Amino acid sequence: KLKVGDIVERHMCDGDIVMFNRQPSLHKMSIMAHRVRVMPWRTFRFNECACSPYNADFDGDEMNLHLPQTEEARVEAAELMLITKNLVTPRNGEVLVAATQDFLTCAYLLTRQDNFLTREDFMRIASYFSDAKEHVHMPVPAILKPHVLYTGKQLIKLMIRPAASSKHKMTNISVESKEKFYTEDRYMCRMDGYVCIDKGELMCGQLGKKTLGAETKTGLFHVLIRDANAEAAVRVMGRLAKLSARYMGDRGFSIGIEDV
Repeated sequence: KLKVGDIVERHMCDGDIVMFNRQPSLHKMSIMAHRVRVMPWRTFRFNECACSPYNADFDGDEMNLHLPQTEEARVEAAELMLITKNLVTPRNGEVLVAATQDFLTCAYLLTRQDNFLTREDFMRIASYFSDAKEHVHMPVPAILKPHVLYTGKQLIKLMIRPAASSKHKMTNISVESKEKFYTEDRYMCRMDGYVCIDKGELMCGQLGKKTLGAETKTGLFHVLIRDANAEAAVRVMGRLAKLSARYMGDRGFSIGIEDV
């Protein structure tokens, strides 16, 4: 018996726009809009890449969630406050939402010069990118004889641009940066510390914080935002996040007392 003017109340659903905040709110990126995925239990969960602007960590921090009630408020939140549109801080133009912690560790280990993968391993890890829903074009193997082998660096190419039909802007992504462990001779650095991504393909270098991390204007995500768009940067970040958790679970990683 609904009539015009009746208010229909409903539960929060997947895809709803909400505003997320951690106090103290010290800058405008302390409160941003996110899209909801409703999950069991009573804890707010979000990607570690988004911790920096909130200055949040997972040691018992409390955060607030606000659900806008009117269509106008939802549109304003989605257009002005959505995290996708706030990857870059207005303070100095650096990327603030970027890879961190496990994601950096995984990218570093995956792009080692001695990391080779069989066809089966390569395809399995490529399927981790987005729950095996991504259409992926397999590249030509790095080694053909005596066994077909792929490198971890080839996975990064797929992470940036999984399919040949991806938007043409993604083909022009080129990044060069010196990692912390860079020594000398640029492309021939003996520590493989000079990262060169040419037209979406990782030519040399082990990925680390300078390339994938926050607070830089020369990293991969800043170039993606500049040369493609913020949505492309978020998709690559999402692929890296999913890949990292699963690859590290397969491979295993631990630290000893002398590392702490």
